[in-house]
Amino acid sequence: MRHPPPQRNRRFPGAGPSGLLPRDSGLLLRPPGSSLSLPGVGGRGLYLLLAVLLDRLLGDPSFGHPVRLIGFLGEAGFRVFKSLRALGGLLTLFFCGGLFVGLVWGSVKGVPWLEPLWLFYFLALTSLEREVGQVFEALKGEGLSAARKRLRYLVSRRVELLDETGVIRGALETLAENFNDGFCGPLFWYVVGGLPGTAFYKVVETLDSMFGYPYGPYRAFGWPIARLDDLLNLVPARLSAVFLALAAPFCGGSFFETLRVALRDAPAHPSPNAGWPEAALAGALGISLGGPIPYPRGWEERAWLGEGLRAPRLEDYSCALRLTRLAALWALATALLVFFF
Repeated sequence: MRHPPPQRNRRFPGAGPSGLLPRDSGLLLRPPGSSLSLPGVGGRGLYLLLAVLLDRLLGDPSFGHPVRLIGFLGEAGFRVFKSLRALGGLLTLFFCGGLFVGLVWGSVKGVPWLEPLWLFYFLALTSLEREVGQVFEALKGEGLSAARKRLRYLVSRRVELLDETGVIRGALETLAENFNDGFCGPLFWYVVGGLPGTAFYKVVETLDSMFGYPYGPYRAFGWPIARLDDLLNLVPARLSAVFLALAAPFCGGSFFETLRVALRDAPAHPSPNAGWPEAALAGALGISLGGPIPYPRGWEERAWLGEGLRAPRLEDYSCALRLTRLAALWALATALLVFFF
C-alpha cells in the first residue's frame, strides 16, 4: 500500500526583460545587497524542469533521503499517540506535517535554489521504474523464485503463492499505482499548492504507507491518514488515467478504449484512487489486471481490471514502461502550460 502573473512578451511568454527567464524566477541579476525573492509562477516551472531532470538522471539517493525524516517522525508519533486511536493518527499527521512542511518551506525562504532539490526528492518515477524493472529482469534471467523475492519489496502480497502471471500482474499494478503516487500526485500538488503543498502530500503518502491499513494494529490509528490520502489523490489519480490514455496511441493502444476500461472498471477497485491508473494501464495495453490476490490474512477477491482481455506477459513490461514515460511527459507538459501560460 500502503499532497500578479509574470508580465509576458512576444519572445517568451512569462519572460522578464531579458526575454529568456521569468521575471520572478529569482535567477535574474539583482543589484548588490538586494534580497533574492521566492520564485514566481514561471520560476516554479523552471524548478520543476530541473527536478524532473534530476530524477531522470539520479533517481532516489540510496542514503540521506529527507523523506526518511517523515518515517522517523511518524514512528515517534505512533509511540506517543497510539493509545488515542484515530485521534492519535490525526495528531501524528499534524505533528509530522507541521514539522516537515515548516522545515521545507523555511529552508527555501533563504535559499530559493533548494526548491528544485526538495522537489526532486518528492518525485519517484525513475526509482519506481528501476524497482519494477528488476522484477522483470529477474523473471527473465533468474526465474520465478528470484522475481518473487524482488516483488516482495514492492507489495504486501504472499508472493510465494504467485505464479508467473501473478508476479507480472503485481509488478504492473505497482507501476501503474505509483505512477500516480510518485509522479502525478506530487506534480499536481506542486501546481496547486507549490512546494508546501507537495511536501504535505509527501507526508500523507508516507504515513499512509506506514499506518493506512484497514486491519491489524494500525486500523484505527491509520484511518484518518488513509482517508486524507484518498482525498488528496482524488484528482491526481483520475488525471493519471487521462495521461495514460493520451499516451496509449503512441504505444499501440487507443485513447478511447483506455478511457472506456478505466471508467468501467476503476470504480470496482477497493481503493477509490488506485483503480484509475491500474485500469487505464490495462486498457492501454489490452491486458487484464486485478483478480484474486493472496495477502497474509488470506485471499482477497478483487474485480478484474480489463475484464475479458488477455493475461499479461513478460514482454508487456517494455510497453508499460514506454507508456508511463510518455504519460509522464503529458503530465509535465500540462504543468508547464499552467506555469508559463
